[in-house]
Amino acid sequence: MHKRFIGCLLVLVGFIGSAQVKPYDLKVEYLNNPEGVDVEEPRFFWKLTSNEPGQFQRAYQLLVASSKENLDKNIGDTFDSKKVNSSETIQIIYKGKSLAPASQYYWKVKVWDKDGTPTWSETATFSTGFFQKEDWKGAQWIAWKPQSEWEKEWWERKDIESTALQFQLPSLFGSSMSMFERYHFHHQNPYDASPLLRKPFKVNKKVKQAKAYISGLGYYELFINGKRIGTQVLDPGWTDYRKTLLYATHDITEYVESGENLAGVMLGRGNYGQLAYDHWGFYKKDGYIGQPKLMCRIKLEYEDGTEDNVVSDLSWKITGGPIIYDGPHMGEIYDATKEIKDWNMPQFDDSSWETVKPSPHPGGKLVSQMCQPIRVTKTFQPLNIKRKGSYGQWIDTGTNSAGWIRLRLKNLKRGQQVTIYYGEHLDPTSSGQPGRLQQMAYIGKGEEEEFAECHFSYKGYRYVQVKGYKTAITKDDVEVKYVHSDVPLVGTFESSDKMVNAVHQICRKSLIFNLHSIVTDCPNREKNGWLGDAVTGLEFGMANYDLAALMTKFTRDIFDTQSPEGALSPIAPSNNYRKGKSTLWSSAGVHIPWYMYQYYGDMRLFEVYWENMMRWVEYSWENNNSKEKDGMFSEIYNDWVPPYDSTYRGGGKPGGNEVIASMNFYLVLKRLAFMADKLGKKKDAKQLKQQVKRIHAGIQKWAFDEEKIEYAGLKPFDEFLPVVNILALNYEIVPEKYRAQLEKKVLDNIVKEKDYHLWGGIFSIHSAFEYLPKNGYADMMHKVVVNEEWPSFGWMIKEGATTLPEGYKFTSSDMHHFMGAVDNFFYRHVVGINVDDRTPGFKQIILKPNFIAGMDFAKASYNSIHGEIKAEWKKKANDTYEYLGVIPANCEAKLVLPNKVVKLVSGKFSVKVSM
Repeated sequence: MHKRFIGCLLVLVGFIGSAQVKPYDLKVEYLNNPEGVDVEEPRFFWKLTSNEPGQFQRAYQLLVASSKENLDKNIGDTFDSKKVNSSETIQIIYKGKSLAPASQYYWKVKVWDKDGTPTWSETATFSTGFFQKEDWKGAQWIAWKPQSEWEKEWWERKDIESTALQFQLPSLFGSSMSMFERYHFHHQNPYDASPLLRKPFKVNKKVKQAKAYISGLGYYELFINGKRIGTQVLDPGWTDYRKTLLYATHDITEYVESGENLAGVMLGRGNYGQLAYDHWGFYKKDGYIGQPKLMCRIKLEYEDGTEDNVVSDLSWKITGGPIIYDGPHMGEIYDATKEIKDWNMPQFDDSSWETVKPSPHPGGKLVSQMCQPIRVTKTFQPLNIKRKGSYGQWIDTGTNSAGWIRLRLKNLKRGQQVTIYYGEHLDPTSSGQPGRLQQMAYIGKGEEEEFAECHFSYKGYRYVQVKGYKTAITKDDVEVKYVHSDVPLVGTFESSDKMVNAVHQICRKSLIFNLHSIVTDCPNREKNGWLGDAVTGLEFGMANYDLAALMTKFTRDIFDTQSPEGALSPIAPSNNYRKGKSTLWSSAGVHIPWYMYQYYGDMRLFEVYWENMMRWVEYSWENNNSKEKDGMFSEIYNDWVPPYDSTYRGGGKPGGNEVIASMNFYLVLKRLAFMADKLGKKKDAKQLKQQVKRIHAGIQKWAFDEEKIEYAGLKPFDEFLPVVNILALNYEIVPEKYRAQLEKKVLDNIVKEKDYHLWGGIFSIHSAFEYLPKNGYADMMHKVVVNEEWPSFGWMIKEGATTLPEGYKFTSSDMHHFMGAVDNFFYRHVVGINVDDRTPGFKQIILKPNFIAGMDFAKASYNSIHGEIKAEWKKKANDTYEYLGVIPANCEAKLVLPNKVVKLVSGKFSVKVSM
């Protein structure tokens, strides 16, 4: 299966134009011009561009100023790094004066190129948030009802619901109930509507700058003088509100007027007061449940140097709004008859409104939401619309996605009820729908034209069914909206193989539609942050999207699940769900920081959470390691959704769970030992290296069959188990004397026994598509991908998949990203863009392509933290290829070909290869 290399010809392509280096894409904490930075020593990043091959940065000078005027004069009154002889452009730590809260800063960088020629960047900015409680200037949590009254009513309703079967079907979140049935279940005392809050304020001076700092739980929408502030939706992001609370910072300068002004806020429950019963304990009394509440400070800075502050206090007014029922899972009801015209305008008379009540602190630390918010990222018209008699009208959006539709409704009668059902399967009200029933309901106000659209819930769906509305819906009446964390696309892939392209697209789409401030398992049913999904899905996610800021946030969510003893939950956020029961899933607490280190050169997550990681390791050894079989770890999960799930009926998973958990923990310990050395933690490094040897000995003793030369589970199974053997190879567990023989057994299992099928689940996919192509079997793995017979990715495409199903079937969720690790194969091993483990962050690039026999070309780009890398190969003739691309300025690459390694400097390159 190996190709024979004969020769190559390298051509470096020159440029015409300026040769010097120019800094661009300036970032603070991974974000462009961020608002509300609350990191006391933030990190700075920039990229470099040049028209001359081989250019690099010899030195830099970073300036941070408290005013643009100072910066324009090259005065860094806050921080002046002076000239630093370094080629580093990432993870540059601020070492200046203490940053002031709620303040604006300006910065730029001068770089010297390889010839000593200096060039300044453009000016970038960032503003700070709050560093201590006092920075909120007396703002307090406010809500609608007195806390004791709200609690009494809430738990009375929950006691009633606990006796009703329809409320006790947690995976289905209410089974067959419509939104109106849910709302009227407590017809005499329904749940409170989403509240509207308002606060007037006067401005009698010329405003220099105005900022709003706001946390509205569970979700908020902010208005200034009737104008909706920001483009974010479903904000702030989900956290364990007992541990962490997020606030956002908005520049509202252009919305503040001279004279009378009005701040208006609409609140929704979100995940703070989930109405759904669930498997995972969020609804329980020990969970984080509360009524919608607000914390807000508006800072008005005037031209004369003075300031005013408008804060959330007991002077605000409040009443119920038109959203009379909302929950992130079941959906929401918008009653347009309850709209209050001009409620968020200064002239509105709020004398009939109630005053707010003080609300208890949710418990968590208020921190700035330092990641991209959830937004509507794309809007388009549906593919098709059909009517089915009295059953309503069906809308086919053409693809699975996360979000909602905006539906124009014409000539509704006042009080007319319309229900919009969302589903992945053709009939959104069918019993097999994931997350059944996903809904949005609308009550008409009786106007010629009205619009139904979600505010505080989102859906995972392709098809929409509209009931209670007889007027024919046209495509012009429907806007399909993608809704997810607005992370930038940084990777592209394309090849001559249409099947491979389709697989790449369903992987990419599955990942982005599962980003909603956390990494969810699916956007339809659970919407939970399952950590096994993150372990196997986020490497390919980082190749496609800039996840640095979002994963910094999500890592905090993971360690917010930690018990004092060190146990972690398998989901994040969590309410003590199965805490400490899975090292396999909770290993995301190490693997995600490791991916961050590899992709972005980020060591801070290891620094910040090192004690947490070590406590988790100690807890796992004490509570998960077998007392009888040292090195075998108890585990509640396994290689999720392998084909055995459809074919094996022996109960549980083939081979049991312990071996895969132990192998994964071996990899965790190796990565932690590596980082301990990098961080200079000598005592921990020694301990971890001893543990690596200990668990390796346990795996060899209890899981390796020396006669068969294969690894097996502790539970008898009469077939070769690809997963544990592929993991053993990929994690470098296999002793060298057995490696070739075991590798052959894996190959024979895939090719001969299973006819080019990988008989494994998410961990098998993650390792197989890494180890096998890296070791000469890329052509074979290409055949595995495009195989159209079940179980395979090719079969999914043939069956019409637009996103990745949960396993090799369409009977569960159709939008899980964890099998998308196959996408690593396309970027890393077909086109060949790889990180150098010794120099993370793609400053030193490894290019190692595989010229696939069944393909004519393949190309990819990756806009790394150092700049955009491009690579492409084309078949020119039989056994002759051209490999070409671009290496960013200040970077180098090593092109690895069979029997030859070529060093490349920055700039364009072209290599002709004869095989």
